Amino acid sequence: MISKWGHRMPQIYGIEHIIYLLIVIPLMIVSTLWIRRVATTEEKLQKIIKIIGILGLIAITVNRISVSYLKDGFDKILPGTFCGTSSLMLALSAVIFKKDSIVFHSVLYVGLLGGLLTLFYPEFIGQGPTFFYPMTITAMIHHTLMVFLAWIMLASGYVRPTLSKWKYLPIGLSFYMSYGLFLITVLGYHDALYIYEPILPDTFLNWAGLGSLLLPVHAIFLWVWDRYLKNVFPIIHTL
Repeated sequence: MISKWGHRMPQIYGIEHIIYLLIVIPLMIVSTLWIRRVATTEEKLQKIIKIIGILGLIAITVNRISVSYLKDGFDKILPGTFCGTSSLMLALSAVIFKKDSIVFHSVLYVGLLGGLLTLFYPEFIGQGPTFFYPMTITAMIHHTLMVFLAWIMLASGYVRPTLSKWKYLPIGLSFYMSYGLFLITVLGYHDALYIYEPILPDTFLNWAGLGSLLLPVHAIFLWVWDRYLKNVFPIIHTL
């Protein structure tokens, strides 16, 4: 596809997208091994988590400024998607809260799932003439940092999944919806968090449909973790 700038538009699994994945996936693996080596105490691990959180805050802030300047206007600077909201809240929570906070159990899994889906299928990738178009590259970076932060929290035991904490996800989703309604009714957003329009046109996948899928899948994931994975994790050990 040729853009209005006369360039071939970046595509999902085009050369730029593939190169990005070939860079960030090994980088996340190497970073995990490095953190495993240096995070020998809870204090060191907490500092690393907070640093990743600060980087995530910077990334989502730059992305929102880019989107506001190039597309939506600064009256729409607050994120109105599950991924953007999760990226902001997870990064902010990492800076503010301590190990295994209930806030993490409310936002981490939404962010991890949304971040992974976006990394491997970034539907916004054709926003500009190049993969490095500000809205595109900053979105990829903040999704990447959100996934990496969630992974490190799980891999280190900073967040400990368990079926007994399943209840925090529906509580968290109620806050997502309250925030989305605030964006629509107070700030004048056309839609937010798929309250009106589904994520895929002509499907049931609006906020209610997504929630009805996510909650049982999350319960199954936590059951599997309790039964099979809690003896494997954490893989990053602190004293």
